[in-house]
Amino acid sequence: MRLLISLSAVVAVAVSSVQALAIPGASKPTLYVFGDSLSDIGTLRQLTLGLVPPPPYWQGRFSSGPVWNEYLVKLLGYNLYNKAAGGGTSDNTKASLTNFLPIPVPINIPSTQDQINYFKFINPLYSLSNTRSLDIAVLEVGANDFFVDMFKLGTKAKTVESFVETLSNTVVGQLEQLRKIGFKNIVVTNLAAIQYTPMAALLKLEAVSNATVTQYNQVLSTKANAWAKGASGLGFFNVADIGGFVELTVKSSAITTALGITNTKTSCVGGNLLNLVQAENKLLALFQLVLDANENLLCSNPSTNYFFDPVHPAERVQRLFGYYGKEVMTAIIQGQNYELSEANILSLISKYNLGTAAPKPAKV
Repeated sequence: MRLLISLSAVVAVAVSSVQALAIPGASKPTLYVFGDSLSDIGTLRQLTLGLVPPPPYWQGRFSSGPVWNEYLVKLLGYNLYNKAAGGGTSDNTKASLTNFLPIPVPINIPSTQDQINYFKFINPLYSLSNTRSLDIAVLEVGANDFFVDMFKLGTKAKTVESFVETLSNTVVGQLEQLRKIGFKNIVVTNLAAIQYTPMAALLKLEAVSNATVTQYNQVLSTKANAWAKGASGLGFFNVADIGGFVELTVKSSAITTALGITNTKTSCVGGNLLNLVQAENKLLALFQLVLDANENLLCSNPSTNYFFDPVHPAERVQRLFGYYGKEVMTAIIQGQNYELSEANILSLISKYNLGTAAPKPAKV
């Protein structure tokens, strides 16, 4: 994770943390999550009346167990506000997965722009919150924007540069919206390393995925950190390197062995993968794959898979990212940096005994 933070901000956050612990009855701070299926804890399931995602997806999560933010809030001692929605893009006026379906969809999957607008509507006085100096807002988005355009990118009908420019500008604009709402501590994730997913391999999109993810993550880091330097009132700002996290953990045999993961190449929920390859409307076929998940469990123990379905990490990886996030947040408050390295990840797995099946619901 890349970090931009001033010494005064570190002191302010640290002092506030001590005060919050010292004052009996002080309000508990909150982690606010705006995002997509990587972070969704049941939003899309509620919107679809329990239909998507179906079992064996765990209780509305796009995984085999709890997701990263459920662990992070327990480790931090925070409340959780999470309206992340599976299938959500950055802005439905620019990119929407539902546009690819052959029939009208009776629901609107909230983009992160929609999620931010909703928060502003229901919390018009957030800037007066007495926990604002400790609250953390996380903006996690971008993968579905890529899925909308991946075949255009693969055939060069759309350039990587234009995709990166549009998405990075949209995301940085949303960071500014979060700041104007009153958030002082803001985290934005970059793109996960989609090039290592079973879907990228199956559709032979590893090269374009790698090019897009690499360029986007570089541009986002530059633009977001430049924005933060000129943004007043921030406590801390952080670019969460989920792309680097996925690349490191999926490629390191030492890490996967320590986690107890035995398969990093194929997914546990497979659906009709041949149909996905042959289908003319591949996005529709991908939706169908998710809908048919309960009939297509391809592994005996999802816990030991890196990927639960062709694009989403399974429970042990989600839990590890939550614990990694806690170490990063702790380092920020202390004015330090927690390096994303094989040694640190292995130490984390050993320290918290993360080489086991994840508890359901999340426990730390």
